[in-house]
Amino acid sequence: MSSTKPDASPTLIAGLVPKWALAAFALDVFFVLLFTYVGSRSHDSGPVLVVLRIAWPFLVGLVAAWAVVVWRRWSGARVWPAGVVVWLGTYLIGMVLRGLTGEGLAPTFLVVSILFLGLTLLGWRGYVSAKLRYRSRRLAD
Repeated sequence: MSSTKPDASPTLIAGLVPKWALAAFALDVFFVLLFTYVGSRSHDSGPVLVVLRIAWPFLVGLVAAWAVVVWRRWSGARVWPAGVVVWLGTYLIGMVLRGLTGEGLAPTFLVVSILFLGLTLLGWRGYVSAKLRYRSRRLAD
């Protein structure tokens, strides 16, 4: 009779992802929605449904990028490689879907989008990494 070893991986929610990954994913969703909200406000767009209409291609890109992060078992809170994959995946898939659905791809929108998404999706990860490094150095002293 053979015995099976319990899985040594961290506690998983619904057997899929660690709790910290859900928090990181939620923060990324927040920043994508903030990006589309700020963009829609700058063009005097209408209600919340307009924000969701603008956001859906980027949210699809975000989910696809996060699927890669989870599949590869990368820490979603790290800038490299997870943050870069989430940033570029969100941007590239979002823009492709916008283009395929006939939405605008003005050069200024392309530039502002990649910069805003990079600043936010990489920015919070850089902040967390710096804070953890600082805290670990203080504990080591």
